[in-house]
Amino acid sequence: MIPVSTLDAAMLYAETPEMPMHTMGILVFEPENAQGTDLGEGTAFKWARQRFAERIHLIPPFRRRIVQGPLQIGDPHWIEDPAFDLDNHLVHMTLRSPGGMRELSDFVGEFAGQCLERDRPLWKAVVIDGLEGGKNALVMKIHHAAMDGGQSATIASTLLETSLEGRVIPPPGEAWIPDREPTLPWLAADTLRTLVGKPRRAVEAAAKVVSAVRAKGESKPPPSADDEVSEKAPLFEAPPTPFNRALTPNRSVAFADVSLEDVKAIKRAFGTTVNDVVLAACCASLRSWLAAHGGLPERPLIATVPVSVRQDGDQDGNRVSVIRVHLPIQSDDPVERLMAINEETTAAKRRHRRGGGSDILKNVAALINNITVPWMATSLIGFYSSRHLADRVPPLWNVIISNIAGPPVPLYTKGARLLQLFPLGPAQHGSGLDITVMSVVDRLCFGAMACTELVPGLQDIATGFVNEIEVLKARIE
Repeated sequence: MIPVSTLDAAMLYAETPEMPMHTMGILVFEPENAQGTDLGEGTAFKWARQRFAERIHLIPPFRRRIVQGPLQIGDPHWIEDPAFDLDNHLVHMTLRSPGGMRELSDFVGEFAGQCLERDRPLWKAVVIDGLEGGKNALVMKIHHAAMDGGQSATIASTLLETSLEGRVIPPPGEAWIPDREPTLPWLAADTLRTLVGKPRRAVEAAAKVVSAVRAKGESKPPPSADDEVSEKAPLFEAPPTPFNRALTPNRSVAFADVSLEDVKAIKRAFGTTVNDVVLAACCASLRSWLAAHGGLPERPLIATVPVSVRQDGDQDGNRVSVIRVHLPIQSDDPVERLMAINEETTAAKRRHRRGGGSDILKNVAALINNITVPWMATSLIGFYSSRHLADRVPPLWNVIISNIAGPPVPLYTKGARLLQLFPLGPAQHGSGLDITVMSVVDRLCFGAMACTELVPGLQDIATGFVNEIEVLKARIE
């Protein structure tokens, strides 16, 4: 058995029926016979079933499930599930007619609102046919405790090929051996060991958090006119918006994609980064949506932007930190917005490096986990959710915007090429909208997930993202 890391455990404790904590990926493939090969009816599911069976040893979290000590007092562990059955995780369905992106979005939104079952490994995949033009899709749902978004992105490269001819994957060097179910006495003893060690670990985590905060303050350079933007956003500076409220269990999703080369051309022309262009396009889209749904707030939006801190050799679980960025939605000039965001992100990254930001999220999670027990943490989150306290507490941020590097080369099944890979992250209490983009060869794929009641017309946000890329591109032509 493997102890669940503190940051991964926090993802488990945070989940409620109104806030499923999984990420998703929607892979869309060209028709199976697009390469001139007629593979027969139902090929997509047959391929997926065989491919998962052959390569699941390359994705260790897919055969692990959670075990928890008595009364949810001890910390959780991952166990190699002795009851693992691939057929519990991989299913087949046909999309309702006419099989367009609207029908696909409707299905994914319904699927997204359902929590994964804790008595099985925390993932599920649906192979879909019936898409217009003979295309197929693979919709995957993976709990954030098992993998962060960056890790999830690698699954496509694991399952797919870089050529139509494919490759030979050698079998595992050793046969997979499931774990035995832990006995009640073992779990009780482990719980006791956990409780005895909590005070020491809490002190260590608190010291690391204090050290990081102190390092950030001590290394802060003298203020200058050029550094005014580097001042960190105050904790409750995020303005209220329609989507910064308590969640319901209902989810909507929206998809779009743009040319990655267009995004890079904008980046080069203005001396920014791809992520700055993404944030600027999201800023413009949110500006338009808010103007149509109650008006713009008086202050800039605060976006939380995840930053991968995974090092070579890091294995499963979450290795992520965050920075907070102002989105200047009050400005009506696209270039002005982009340059302001570039200045903001440059300063935020500098603060992040200076203050040990790569580990502060992990250490804060460790501190919370060691001054509570799982039962207490889940009960507090459940109370917060059931009492709709997010409607009464000012938001810490408005929106989460993630940018994930996807496969840089074309990927194939045996008879079809991957066309798009739309990523989705979880909406959260007080922040009912999550935007994620992923580069896939020459496309930048946009995915938005939101609480249905809080963000009506979600597709307008996806469309606004595409429109802003066109506006910025026109400025350099």
